[in-house]
Amino acid sequence: MRVDVDAAAITANVRALIARVGVPVCGVVKAAGYGHGALVSATAMLDGGAAMLGVADLGEAVALRRAGIDAPLLTWLHGPGVDFSVAAALDIDVAVSSMAQLEAAAAAGAAVHLKVDTGLGRNGIARGDRSAAIRRAIELARGGARIRGAMSHLAGTSRAHDLAQVEDFTAAIAEAAALPPLLRHLANSQGALALPEARFDMVRIGMAAYGVDPDGPASGDGSRAATLGLVPAMRVTADFADGVGRIGLDDGLLPAIGAPVLVGGERARVVAVDPHRIRIEPALSGSGVLWGDPAAGEPSADAWARAAGTITYETVTRMAAAAPSDDGEPIDPALAPRRVLELGLDGEPRRLLGEVLGVKRVEAGLGVSYGGEYVTERPTALALVGLGYADGVTRTASGRPVVLGGVARPIRGRVAMDQVVLDIGDLPAAPGDRVELTHASSPELTGMIGTRVDVQLAGPVPDADAMEALGERIGAQLRAGDAVLLIGPLGAGKTTLTRGVGRALGARGTVQSPTFVLARTHRTAAGPDLQHVDAYRLTADADDEAELDDLDLDLERAITVAEWGAPLEHALESWLRVEIGRDSAGVDSDDEESPRTVRISGHGGAWPGARVRAIAAAGLPARGREGDA
Repeated sequence: MRVDVDAAAITANVRALIARVGVPVCGVVKAAGYGHGALVSATAMLDGGAAMLGVADLGEAVALRRAGIDAPLLTWLHGPGVDFSVAAALDIDVAVSSMAQLEAAAAAGAAVHLKVDTGLGRNGIARGDRSAAIRRAIELARGGARIRGAMSHLAGTSRAHDLAQVEDFTAAIAEAAALPPLLRHLANSQGALALPEARFDMVRIGMAAYGVDPDGPASGDGSRAATLGLVPAMRVTADFADGVGRIGLDDGLLPAIGAPVLVGGERARVVAVDPHRIRIEPALSGSGVLWGDPAAGEPSADAWARAAGTITYETVTRMAAAAPSDDGEPIDPALAPRRVLELGLDGEPRRLLGEVLGVKRVEAGLGVSYGGEYVTERPTALALVGLGYADGVTRTASGRPVVLGGVARPIRGRVAMDQVVLDIGDLPAAPGDRVELTHASSPELTGMIGTRVDVQLAGPVPDADAMEALGERIGAQLRAGDAVLLIGPLGAGKTTLTRGVGRALGARGTVQSPTFVLARTHRTAAGPDLQHVDAYRLTADADDEAELDDLDLDLERAITVAEWGAPLEHALESWLRVEIGRDSAGVDSDDEESPRTVRISGHGGAWPGARVRAIAAAGLPARGREGDA
């Protein structure tokens, strides 16, 4: 599959939208630019005249800054404990949705936008907390805090509901009149185009900038976007042989049965979408267009969305993992909400792990998320979770259970791009509480995942032979400069796993514990040396660079496997972490045949999720990898 993005189309769309709405535009490039690539989208929007760029979390904003974007940036979805001083240092505005976030951001010296909930029921200061938060913002501003803006978000439930939100937002701004003049912004693409009353000082343009009708797939032919003067920026193609293309759900495609595909100028229809394969009828061969520019006679992304029973936003955003990697800098997980796809060691999806970003008490009768399809029946608490369809939770997962504090709570309201909401009643919960969506409760989870989601492998390893085989799978993915840090108690199997790494690399000499020599170097058939290190003695002072220098490691040209490797993390930019635990208590630590559990995670730019997944794929039979039924 190939995803081509037309940056010139994004630029032209932004220019057309600025002319239409008549106020400055904040171009939204969250979730890897809605699947189009964050950096290419950001650059194109600025070329089109965008006055500011918006992203969901601070990790996305910092990645853009480090990639060279110096325009004003705004972020509004924060994990607990996020370091707002990073935002202050890099001149990134932050929108706050609670008193705690307001205090933390102001104390860090960041420029603050007050985000108030006017009826969307997601993040944003709750109505019951609004007056106190505004009073505190006024106090902080008098003390020198930079309170720069006020924002909210339309629910798009109806014109009347949106106008009520405009009125509520206006009232909140009036309450904040003692603050210096604020940058006021409420409308998204849909509201900016349909509701002039919602434009205020700036509008936030997301999907429309990418050439997609923000009102949805409509008839599925993309015609309404054209009437707005918008040009689709994404084109997705694939090669077909006898009606079969080697792409599927794991590449980001939704199961759009009946969607049109253009192959060699002939029309076909999708009849099946599997994890690794798509089938069309008639069984044509050649290069096929799944969606592109309807003006050129190609199918529309709207058509794919309509066939999949969703919105075009989700269809294109899921292409983030397949779009060209242009962002240069990886997203730092410490600056973003927790988003982890856990796969088994066999590569099968197990669960999606996230965290609570906020908990707020709300009134009865509040619509939750877009369209207000779920309305609170009584005063209750809502928990905001930082996962959405950009992270693998499809919009069809509304109503599915999310486990929070050991209790399963259904997703209420529509799944958004990066958020879901739980109505938790009186269940105790706080920001930072872990949540999980298991594959059993959300079967839409597949190996497809967005670029901002960490991928981890976890599962049991029954015996020493299996541990060595896992080491072989890891070794097959290693190259010069890689470091593998093994974490686990005495007798966990660290040396056994390294033995498998050595076998995959064709290491010369016996791979054995380096305890008494601290480091062994093995020449390999693969080329780079294998450095087998015992880093145990570094645990006494992990910051002691002199001790690390004593090991005389070549971290750039060799492959390093370090037992007790945690202290090496401070010396590395990227590493693969392998945590090994005992599966049962009371087992003799010298028993190499007792079961273990293993968790594998990549850290830094050299270990993106796709590379971690490749370790699991290496253990699958060819039949499974190809997706044959």
